[in-house]
Amino acid sequence: MSKNARDKRPYVKPVTRIELSETNIKLRWIAIALLLAIAVVAIGYGFASALSTEPGWQEVRATSSEINYSGDFTLMYEFGQDGISPTAEYKLVSDMYSGLTEDAYRIFSPDAQIEDFPNLYYLNRHPNETVQVAHELYKALELVAEYESRYPFLAPVQAVYDPVFLAQTDVEAALSDPAMNPEQGSRARETAAYAADPAMVSVEVFGSDEVRLNVSGEYLAYAQENGIETFLDLGWMRNAFIVDCMADALAASGYTNGYLASYDGFTRNLDDRGNSYSFNLFDRQENTVLMPALLDYSGPMSIVFLRDYPLSDQDRWHYYSYENGHITTAFLDPADGVSKSAVDSLGGYSADLGCAEILLLLAPAFTADSLNTEALSGLASSGIDTLWYEGSTLYHSQADAALTILPDSGGEGYTMEQAK
Repeated sequence: MSKNARDKRPYVKPVTRIELSETNIKLRWIAIALLLAIAVVAIGYGFASALSTEPGWQEVRATSSEINYSGDFTLMYEFGQDGISPTAEYKLVSDMYSGLTEDAYRIFSPDAQIEDFPNLYYLNRHPNETVQVAHELYKALELVAEYESRYPFLAPVQAVYDPVFLAQTDVEAALSDPAMNPEQGSRARETAAYAADPAMVSVEVFGSDEVRLNVSGEYLAYAQENGIETFLDLGWMRNAFIVDCMADALAASGYTNGYLASYDGFTRNLDDRGNSYSFNLFDRQENTVLMPALLDYSGPMSIVFLRDYPLSDQDRWHYYSYENGHITTAFLDPADGVSKSAVDSLGGYSADLGCAEILLLLAPAFTADSLNTEALSGLASSGIDTLWYEGSTLYHSQADAALTILPDSGGEGYTMEQAK
């Protein structure tokens, strides 16, 4: 061992031995009893403190031991505002939130096989049958049918891309990437042709939570030949539907002093007390992610923010970043099944609509070869305001949008302009 290594060893205080007297044994036992009593009180106080909730803003944790989707969401809540104990209120909100995240997994996971439970998995295994599904799934599919969206039918195309997002190296990713491997590209295009055709696959809603997943004989034969079992999945859109379900349930129970957000850009603010909030508006300049601006707002609000770049480790399910700067994403164009985005960042927000409805209207402008600004302007008639970056300009459709440029967070040189 070198001298330097020896010098880095931690310093240990010398031990001094103290001889205990054998006298006054009774007094010593009394002292020990008192110390034990103090220790018990201290431990009890520590547990009580750990289990108590202070007034103010707290993140609500899901306590479920069952498989759930809580890892995708953050619920922030201000406790102690309604005249009841913050600790009791926290338990009520946490218990409900835990149950909602469990239900979300059971209902919306295409892999959750639960016997005789009418979820998404069950529906995919019973094509061409009328099935009474969970009410939350029915409401989601009702929106899909209303807007004639083809995104949920891209599930088998998404499966072609999934190995890309799980890859550990560029070589591994390129072998699976339809944009780089001609064989994979051919398979993705062929499958996308089925997914894009309503005559091949569609969903019907009949009321009373009854739906029917229609799959043609031709598509069923193709699916059997290619190992396809899932024809319908909300995919990267799923958290928009889940955040709406959970937010609506919390609001219906009177829990509105907070907001719920997913890691992938879907936020529902329930607070109707007039408090001010800010939403971070990220942007990408080549390989650098910046936070050039903020959107300020108050009152209940639904916000959807789409981006073609990852922000956290959780994003590995939706993105793969190559060393040369190219990013393959899960945002597929229903027309051809190709991964694409018209802009790096695109946001939409509304005080009247939920995240899922905003997303269904916003997504076609995002997963396109170029940005259709006229289509975005048209969303104002549906109650949706939009914003996006082009170069170093932040465009916004709302005339009086409360936007702030942040020079210290990458916004230096950025400007704002109302979209025409």
